[in-house]
Amino acid sequence: MKKRLRKKKHFGEFTKWGRQLVITLNRKDGLGPFFDAFLEEAIEPNGCYCFGGGSGVEVSVIVELGRRSENPEAKMKAVITWVDARPDVESWRMGEEFDVWHGDLHDIMDEIEQTTDVNKDNPRS
Repeated sequence: MKKRLRKKKHFGEFTKWGRQLVITLNRKDGLGPFFDAFLEEAIEPNGCYCFGGGSGVEVSVIVELGRRSENPEAKMKAVITWVDARPDVESWRMGEEFDVWHGDLHDIMDEIEQTTDVNKDNPRS
């Protein structure tokens, strides 16, 4: 495939990489301010994009990290460093890296929900 088409279709060296990030907050009333700060302080300064949302205490987003030449690992590390420094974050989980345009997202929210359902069926004594 010619370079022009690879760029247009986001293939090869033009592939855009991303990861799913699920963040659990320790307060129900802090979702809006947290999400605003997340976008302004963690996503935009690192040259990333994200889409997703949250409800209650959970935020689930896909963070688009860019092409390989843009060092996606360093960008994600900077985002995670910001999340770790927040006192209102109880925990977070990160999914596998995938091709944002053509890849198959392995939704970690499904795993979290299945684990929660299993725990409801088999309560610990």
